[in-house]
Amino acid sequence: MEEQLASYADYIFEAPDWKLSFAAIVLLAVIVGAVSFPGSWKADVFQGIVLLGVPAVLAAIVTKPISEVFGRNMTYNRSMLIALISLVVVCVASLIMGLYSYVTSTPYNYTGLALSMSLIFALRILILLGISINSLPKVLIPASIQTLLGGVLLVYYVKDFEVAFDLMVSSVIFVSAAVVFVKYVDYPMVKSFGVSSFDFVQDFIAHITEGSQDMEDFFEKIGESIDAPVSVVAFKRADGTNKAIIITPYVHPGPMGEIGGGNLPAVIAAAFPGNVVLVPHGTASHDFNPVTTEESVKVIDAAKKALARITYTETATKSIRKSVGDCNVLGQRFGDSVFLVSTRAPMTTDDIEFSVGFTAMAEARVAGSRYATIIDAHNCMEPLATPIEPGTRDSYNIIRAAANTSKHLLSSNVDKLRVGVASSPPICTRLEGMGDLGICVAIVETQGQRTAYIVIDGNNMITGLREKIIEKLPVDEAEVMTTDTHVVNTLSGVNYVGQNLDCDVLIAKIAELVDKAISDLEPVSVGMEIEIAEDIRVFGSHKIAKLASTANAMVAMAGAFAAAVIVAALSLTVLILTFVKF
Repeated sequence: MEEQLASYADYIFEAPDWKLSFAAIVLLAVIVGAVSFPGSWKADVFQGIVLLGVPAVLAAIVTKPISEVFGRNMTYNRSMLIALISLVVVCVASLIMGLYSYVTSTPYNYTGLALSMSLIFALRILILLGISINSLPKVLIPASIQTLLGGVLLVYYVKDFEVAFDLMVSSVIFVSAAVVFVKYVDYPMVKSFGVSSFDFVQDFIAHITEGSQDMEDFFEKIGESIDAPVSVVAFKRADGTNKAIIITPYVHPGPMGEIGGGNLPAVIAAAFPGNVVLVPHGTASHDFNPVTTEESVKVIDAAKKALARITYTETATKSIRKSVGDCNVLGQRFGDSVFLVSTRAPMTTDDIEFSVGFTAMAEARVAGSRYATIIDAHNCMEPLATPIEPGTRDSYNIIRAAANTSKHLLSSNVDKLRVGVASSPPICTRLEGMGDLGICVAIVETQGQRTAYIVIDGNNMITGLREKIIEKLPVDEAEVMTTDTHVVNTLSGVNYVGQNLDCDVLIAKIAELVDKAISDLEPVSVGMEIEIAEDIRVFGSHKIAKLASTANAMVAMAGAFAAAVIVAALSLTVLILTFVKF
């Protein structure tokens, strides 16, 4: 359902340069005027320019400054495109009237043109509400401009005040129909969340086109506060400096782009300058999306507190892998705490719900671990995969695999360890699936075994890529993880690592980084600590599913209701104009 919600972004496009729309308006006015109006071709072209072209161009010029007074997001590119779309509706009506006049050998009926001008009044209301002005009283002014200018010129040209009456009556009916449609379609969102869907659409467009953060105001209104663990594993050199830090926040790096926690992994890493920071994905779904970028500060503060409290040890076990069902967990004990990475690859997996991961951590604590970190490797995905919910077989498999791994690690021998790290900036753009952190690699060596932990700043990974990466690495064990950053998801929720970049280049780069990390191996001490980040404002329980279902319901009922409203408005208009004469 969330994927369907994300797919609505496919309908958003950038308006063409205003000069292109202007040229189309002029060309359309000339051609339609020459074809549809009666009289000589010169008179028809002039009539087309005056009645069709001039109102459209003037409306495009005036709509932008007026819309900016009452709203936002309006540019001349958009204003001219709206005028062009409205002109197309009027031109279709003019052609129909012209064809009817030609076939029936009757005079051209300008009432049809007046009705089309009323229709574009309603159409412009809906468009401007969606992109610029979320107020029905205020939107009437810029929405009426093309109809008003066209109506004045039409009445002046035909010298028939009955046409003016027809225009006024039909405008009242079509505008009323538009208001009814807006109230009906917007009701589910207002009822469910107390905010207008048009606010959301406008904020979304502003974010896509201008990088605006106003969407956060919408999410702030619907959000709720939680407390979330933040796990920190730190490797320290003999001189006391940090070799590497692994920070695992149990909030979700979403919802999209730079909104909320969308770029959370990079924001966290930037708060620890001079360190190699790995930020894998904790077990959390979109319910735990921070509503604003400011919420990241609470996660960072918790991580810094945890880092300051760490008690270090020089020992670790070998890494082991345990499987239950489709789930397998790679685990390693550092001192008296366990570090667990869960994957279902080659089976696809979306997010793991927080309660599932939290239960797995509790199982590790019951087994005797002081602390436990469990990571969602998030490394095998195809569209329409679903999150792992509590009570499902997959959730029990993760919990049992984590418990089995922890028990084995807590009875395993420990020895001193060495760690080597390497990192690379992004090897491709966000649109190609990689966020600002690029790739980070940590190699842990103990008792003759080398384990590679690879973290890619991306949102999941295409099926099979993980296995291709691991088989090329000169280590004994390895796991490839993604941060689940949503900074790569601005227009679509589907932008997995390997989907839009050259996989061979990625594999070669990771192999190169592993070699560098191996050459960087040195003795370290290690420790783990967990701190609770308090009062983080997030979407809340099942809010993303509720938002998706509400939006889907609105879209589903909008089409049929729009058709019904148009038919009803048109029928009422024809009925009134037939029996009521000026």
